[in-house]
Amino acid sequence: MSLRVLLFLPVYGRPDLPTGAAITSAEYVAGLVAAGHQAEVVTTRLAAGTPRLVDGVKVWPVTHWQRALQAVRPQLVVSHHADRRAVRLVAATGGVPHLLMVHGMARDLDLGGPAMAWFPSQACRAHYPYGGPSLVLPPPVAPARYRTTPGDLITLNGSTGPKGADVLAAVAEALPGERFLMVRTPGRDPLLLPANVKLVDRTDPRDVYARTRLLLMPSAVESYGRVGVEAMVSGIPVIAAPLPGIWEALGDAAVYVDRDDAAGWVRAVEEVSEPQAYTAASRRALDRTAGLDPAMSLAAFENACRSLASRPAPVRPAAPAAAPPAVAVPRAPDVVAWIHYGVPYRQAGSETMLHTMMRSLHEAGRSVLLVCSDMPKAAPSWHVGGVPYVSLPADAAEAQLRAMRPRVIVSHHHYGYRAVTLAREISARSVLILHNDHEQPALDARPDLCVYNTHWIIPELAERYPWLGDVPGVVVHPPVIPGEHRAAWTGQSVTLVNLNRDKGVETWRATARLLPRLPFLGVTGAHGRQLPHPRHGNMRVIPQTTDMRGAVWARTRVLLVPSVYESYGMAAVEALASGLPVIAHPTPGLRESLGDAGTFVDREDVSAWAYAVRRLYSGSQRAEASARARDRSAYLDAQTGREMALWVDVVTGLMSGQRPGLR
Repeated sequence: MSLRVLLFLPVYGRPDLPTGAAITSAEYVAGLVAAGHQAEVVTTRLAAGTPRLVDGVKVWPVTHWQRALQAVRPQLVVSHHADRRAVRLVAATGGVPHLLMVHGMARDLDLGGPAMAWFPSQACRAHYPYGGPSLVLPPPVAPARYRTTPGDLITLNGSTGPKGADVLAAVAEALPGERFLMVRTPGRDPLLLPANVKLVDRTDPRDVYARTRLLLMPSAVESYGRVGVEAMVSGIPVIAAPLPGIWEALGDAAVYVDRDDAAGWVRAVEEVSEPQAYTAASRRALDRTAGLDPAMSLAAFENACRSLASRPAPVRPAAPAAAPPAVAVPRAPDVVAWIHYGVPYRQAGSETMLHTMMRSLHEAGRSVLLVCSDMPKAAPSWHVGGVPYVSLPADAAEAQLRAMRPRVIVSHHHYGYRAVTLAREISARSVLILHNDHEQPALDARPDLCVYNTHWIIPELAERYPWLGDVPGVVVHPPVIPGEHRAAWTGQSVTLVNLNRDKGVETWRATARLLPRLPFLGVTGAHGRQLPHPRHGNMRVIPQTTDMRGAVWARTRVLLVPSVYESYGMAAVEALASGLPVIAHPTPGLRESLGDAGTFVDREDVSAWAYAVRRLYSGSQRAEASARARDRSAYLDAQTGREMALWVDVVTGLMSGQRPGLR
């Protein structure tokens, strides 16, 4: 029986965009056509024009999708995961069975409800909490398409951070006598490559492998490792990061080195280049790929398509329109924080620190509530990570707190004095969080407990408040949990977070002028007047975001923190989790937070900032700085665990009427 299949694919027949996903999908389309089925493609990337034939396959631009649907009358539709436009098109097909192709390990773990999902590896399948029918098949790599005589270069296929462009640059710098080849990812040119690295446009992969002696795969993520299989067909040894998807594709035929071990990559290249070792590695590569059988994958895919087309897709009842979920607000919470702003409406350091502290109390079984009194545009109530918030004007908030009579009231900044005074009036205990050494009027109200965000601010405040030593206090550094901030890969930009003058926007801008070949990224901030202009050609500005990991750290190569004042520097500490080198003005807070992981430069010395960026952008000094950053992040993570436990214990003691011990 001949099938009618309509595929919604991002691209098709674009030799300038030969990604692994596009190549694999095209191979399956060609396999269906060769087996006598009708398979046509709608390209979901917006494109003008008319339908065209590509190797005998009719390809419709997305503007013609309705005509394609009428013409094909499909028995099966196929799409890629994470293609948002395809989701809408599949929904419009009227319940035709749907096969979802999941090519990569995306952050979006929701695969929806396809009739079946295809994965290139078991590692990719395991990445998703998906319980529906699935098909795991390796991409149908045809050896004849890639087999050639190897060349003499060391190659990386891709010029982005996730593919390991920084690793290849470091290896090339350490081995100036070797010659390297980097295949450009369209629109993504790495900068400051050593002179022994040649950057080339994408071309026929066989031409690339004909120039290649060793293939490097220092990827941050790979669902399979197709490029390594293609190279091994010609006996080209592969040195790769030990990712599950790569191991599944290459097995013990590859040499594995941790992505962050720059010295290990250099040693591996030197060792595999020895004639005897190279011959053995080449033989393992040929043996690994000798049994490749693309016909098996094509036949299994065709059989799955037949099976799906032979039965109707399950009819799912329409979900009723859901009302906004009610936020459970405790009537008599143990601990209430009365503050001006709160997350996610404000994402500055004070707000995120207090949220994490309140969350730790919530996770320890204490009932908590945060009351925000300076956010009239916020929702009446909401929750973040299970922690409830309400928005109330100051007088209404005070009345509500009097009625609730919590056992502990926490505050900082604007509402500190009023909160401490109110706590005394209702026989509650008061906690004042001190985020800096500025004037602190709330200290005159004599809180029951002071929480300092750093050690260095204590003597600074004690000079002006000599009785401070009589108030119990603890130090809780702003908690930064590395796993919540660590990016899967890093990017190419020299980044500044918060474009106001005190945060160093002028230093950042002047450094960009001195380094016109490097990309600079600015992120607007929550506080202070933002100065995004003027901009030079190598500067880009994006708005403040709640997704720092994906929108900022994944685009960053070096973070600049030329602040005139930072009591701690949470953005800098967040960057450490991704191994990002940080260049900072030597404020006491940044020295306490960054330790030996920071590179400290006076904010007025722009030429020194440019010099530091050059040193840390690539090469061995970058690798050393990245290692220090990760070590410091691990140290601070352990410190956070100890301090959060102390915070919970102290607040629990306050709730029971105990007086905390002195710091």
